[in-house]
Amino acid sequence: MRIGTTGTSILLTGALLCGLSACSSDSGAGGSGAANGSGAGGTNSAPLSSAIAAPSAFDASTGWEVEAEWLPQGQPLPYAVSRKAGTVAHLDKTGQGYVLTVREAASGKVLSTSKPWQGPEPTEEQADETSGALAVPQIALISGRDREYFAVWARGEGRKDELHEDKEVVSVAFYPAGASGKDMTPVGAGIAEAPDGEFDRPSVLPGPGGLVVTSYGGDSILVSVDGKVHDTSDAKVRLNGESVDPDFLMSFPNTTGLVTNGDDVFGGDGGFGADGGWHSTRVAPPGVEAVRTEESVGSGRTKTPNGRIVGAAGGYVIANWLTEGDGVSAVHDLSTGAVRATAPCRTADTEYAIRIPGSGAGVKPALSPDDHFLVTGGNVFDLRTGKGTCADKGQDAKKITLRAVGDDGTAYGTAGEEPPLTPVSVSATTGAATSLPEATVLPDAMATGAGLFVTYAGTDTMRLIALSLKK
Repeated sequence: MRIGTTGTSILLTGALLCGLSACSSDSGAGGSGAANGSGAGGTNSAPLSSAIAAPSAFDASTGWEVEAEWLPQGQPLPYAVSRKAGTVAHLDKTGQGYVLTVREAASGKVLSTSKPWQGPEPTEEQADETSGALAVPQIALISGRDREYFAVWARGEGRKDELHEDKEVVSVAFYPAGASGKDMTPVGAGIAEAPDGEFDRPSVLPGPGGLVVTSYGGDSILVSVDGKVHDTSDAKVRLNGESVDPDFLMSFPNTTGLVTNGDDVFGGDGGFGADGGWHSTRVAPPGVEAVRTEESVGSGRTKTPNGRIVGAAGGYVIANWLTEGDGVSAVHDLSTGAVRATAPCRTADTEYAIRIPGSGAGVKPALSPDDHFLVTGGNVFDLRTGKGTCADKGQDAKKITLRAVGDDGTAYGTAGEEPPLTPVSVSATTGAATSLPEATVLPDAMATGAGLFVTYAGTDTMRLIALSLKK
């Protein structure tokens, strides 16, 4: 079944669900930024007031910042970066709902603000601050083919009216990444409802086609940028001539269908591909077997498609391929499956859980602002030369987890799996890792001309800090 033609279209109405802050008596913003400043086109430049020990490539005295006074302790600060538009989006909480503020990455100038957006009521688990459940909305970048969007989404509970029971939902609203002006309204919005009332270990996965909400129990729902909602629970992706259910941890929407893994056979392989499109057996990296012969006690000799998706960023998926040696990881085009770059080692899986990431496994792959480099785990891929390097390969080498990479090919991350972690920088050219001073604050993301840092900066309030790159 093709996901582009299944399901019922549903548009979000403002009165359908109560917001996380709708019952609050606060009338002002809970954080600094456009919500309590001069707004789009005004003079709110969010001047830099914090001092952090950034890597030497950044000018710690030039930049901007916003405080998130409304953000509960332990919750992730919601923000996203558009490489094409050169903008940064973040949320502010007001008494009427959440306001999306979009700033110019280099200067901090406010380009646009949205009308207040109301997410769903929190679930019982989310309302319990000790549970560690994700309880605030998040922002995902939707890297469409011609235009990028910021998707504001939140998990919670909602119901159609007083005659219906509450269901667990994920509510989404899409905003153009390059828009300008005040009181933006979404170009599309929709709600993914759990068919059985509750999502089982849900995951939310962005891609060029929108946002996919998947569940361990087999539920799979696509919310596209126009706000249409497609129930893909019964959709089958044909891989190697067989229909498979979408992988609830690794399913990404391209512009025509779902890209996902095949059945997990013999400890992690079964091929991957796109619904109605390409398959991994036809896009194996040079010198890698597209189909492997496996031996098992119960089944004997079995031919198994090679390759398994372990992460995604922008218009790319990253896959591990088994070889006789240490294995190979490759970056594939999400639309065609074509190999863009390879590295002579496997890469760590990326956990795209809706819950708050609590370890290095929760650090998602990242692209440089100019789409030249991609980092995932300890690997850096040059998408122009097709070469990848393995920074943590070697005897007794500590595991490296990279989180950001600049246009110059310098990547930033940490070495080690248990605190204290060692800050490091890695060269995309050589793969060599260099330790940084222990007090170094690492960029969480890179934008054109600036690095983005999410840190308390020695205070009790989380803040988003943008520091200019040195010229």
